[in-house]
Amino acid sequence: MPQPGQSALIIPVPTAAPLLARVAARYPDVVRPGDTGHVTMLYPFTDVAPAELAAVADDIEPVDVVLDRVVREPGFVALTADALGPLTAKIRGHWPEVVPYGGRFGPTPPAHLTLAMGVAEEEAADIATMATPVSARLTELWLLRYDTEWRVTGRHAFRGGR
Repeated sequence: MPQPGQSALIIPVPTAAPLLARVAARYPDVVRPGDTGHVTMLYPFTDVAPAELAAVADDIEPVDVVLDRVVREPGFVALTADALGPLTAKIRGHWPEVVPYGGRFGPTPPAHLTLAMGVAEEEAADIATMATPVSARLTELWLLRYDTEWRVTGRHAFRGGR
């Protein structure tokens, strides 16, 4: 559960919105309200200057992915893809002192698109069958901050070194 003042570094995946809407229609409490899809790079994140985030994003090429592999853990369903690996390593490599999820899932958990959290096993199995591949062009790095809800505090486009 996020605490006020925490931040997260994410990549938006708006093409996941229809799938998340289908999941939320059947299981309203398992998708975060307002979440149209994202891949979390680092959470909890750290305080950095906007210019530092812009420089990181400027050096990244947009990436085409198909999130097509279902990940299930107790109470959790997500989609991931091998194509996220190099991008995740590149972004996380800029802040090696920040351990994703505070180390709760090991030192280098794979990046993923969360479909549901806090679900019973039967619900998780059903949501996994609902999961369809999500094609996306990843083009931005967003910084979010949590107070009483998550809000975007920075958007930085991938420019591929241009």
